[in-house]
Amino acid sequence: MSYNFVLSAILILFSFCFIVLLYYSWQNRDTPISISYGLGVLAASFYTFGYAFQLVSTTVEQMLFWIHVQYMGIPFGPFIWIIMILQFTGNQRILTKRNIALLSIGPLSTLGTHFTNDWHHLFYKSMNLDYSQGFPLLFLDRGPLFYLHIGYAYSYYLIGIYLLVRMFLKSNRERKKQVALMMIGSSFVFGFPFIHSIGVIKIPIDISPFGLVFSAVFYLWGIYQFNMLKLSPLAMKKVFESINDAVIIFDIDNTLKSYNKSSNILFEQLPDKKLIGSFASQVLSHFPPLVKFIEQNPEIDKLTTQSMQLGDKFYNVHFSFINGSNNKPVGKMLILHDITESIKYEESLLQQSKQFEYLAHHDVLTGIYNRTYFEEEVKRKLVQSGKKDGALMICDLNFFKEINDRYGHLTGDNVLIFTANCWHENLPKPHILARLGGDEFVMFFEQIGSKEKFLKQVEKARDAFRVNLYKQDDIEIEIVPSIGIAFVEEEGIDYEHLYHTCDVHMYEDKKYIKEQTQS
Repeated sequence: MSYNFVLSAILILFSFCFIVLLYYSWQNRDTPISISYGLGVLAASFYTFGYAFQLVSTTVEQMLFWIHVQYMGIPFGPFIWIIMILQFTGNQRILTKRNIALLSIGPLSTLGTHFTNDWHHLFYKSMNLDYSQGFPLLFLDRGPLFYLHIGYAYSYYLIGIYLLVRMFLKSNRERKKQVALMMIGSSFVFGFPFIHSIGVIKIPIDISPFGLVFSAVFYLWGIYQFNMLKLSPLAMKKVFESINDAVIIFDIDNTLKSYNKSSNILFEQLPDKKLIGSFASQVLSHFPPLVKFIEQNPEIDKLTTQSMQLGDKFYNVHFSFINGSNNKPVGKMLILHDITESIKYEESLLQQSKQFEYLAHHDVLTGIYNRTYFEEEVKRKLVQSGKKDGALMICDLNFFKEINDRYGHLTGDNVLIFTANCWHENLPKPHILARLGGDEFVMFFEQIGSKEKFLKQVEKARDAFRVNLYKQDDIEIEIVPSIGIAFVEEEGIDYEHLYHTCDVHMYEDKKYIKEQTQS
């Protein structure tokens, strides 16, 4: 058996390995780098699978078909790889729609020029079979568009390697291993094709697919040793920074170790990383309750939550220990959830509730009690034992219609407000004052003491209207109330009977005032 069949079998085997990696990437598709890695594996599988069957083909037509299969993946390999590197090194912000479209120009051009080569012969000048190895190999005389393809592919590679080297130099020891595996794997991806393209080593077969096999080994190592796909080196940082809640991490001695961007918004006193390593009492000196919360020692396996006001905001603060591999605490974590809007909403609801309660009990125009509340409250007081010396009084305003007709309803409303204030200030206290509606008012006196003294106080209150005229601009209006009074001691505690008695007496008073005015 010629060794081309062995090489073909190896490539087919690794094509299936790529499918396994593709499935693994799909399972972890919530991580952006998994998507780009999976697409890269898919592109590699087209290359290795197509070349596996090209090696065992016997005619130019068969080989050309399998080359077409390979070019379903070859042009997109560098394009997908640079996207993966940008994600891996934390440069996702560069991956805007515009920049992705620009990066895709190269692979789309290669794809187009390859499949239209029969029209222009600028990608491959000619194709010939070579039998020097004991089996047919296709010799391709490359044209200028092929080298243009090589040029953009390696420009992506140089940019990606630069980003990886820079990341390697800035990383800690554990992360350096991840970056190193990425760099080694990438060198196989691009190194083998480069050697084959420039012809430094005279190798009759295309070694590029085998470079993908070696790179897959290193990628697998990274995946299983460091969980590279499921959680790339910057994936945890991305999650950490994307949390809307403020997250602050201290070591067991209460020194600051890390915090996310939301903490920057919360703590204006944390301007930069120089505060890393400072004690909580220094970093959070402007929030003493929070310092006390951190320095206390709750149960290790218990999550503690406390609501507190920090500055002008309110937070639910969650405290928990961070345990190491031996299940012993190695640090402390604070998560601060901003509940300011919820608190404001609750206060708004409470305020609205108070407003509704006020409106349910009060007259909107005058601000005194309304009829419904007055009746309920007076009936409750009347049935109480020992409340037999009270009095009910109602009144309305004489000539109020003429005031409205002459000066307008706005002036009439102001007269009603003036009347309510005047009654409130001059009536004997304590009293309950309400507006029945229109120009009618009602008052209840729970304890009046002497009946004679009470009547004198009421007359004094009525006289106040004669002394204090309503004044507005250049007009003066005398308020002339009619009054009706009923005494609990004489009429009993039935509210409706008391009200009827007051109503009768008020109309007698109204008739008397009318007669006095006409005489």
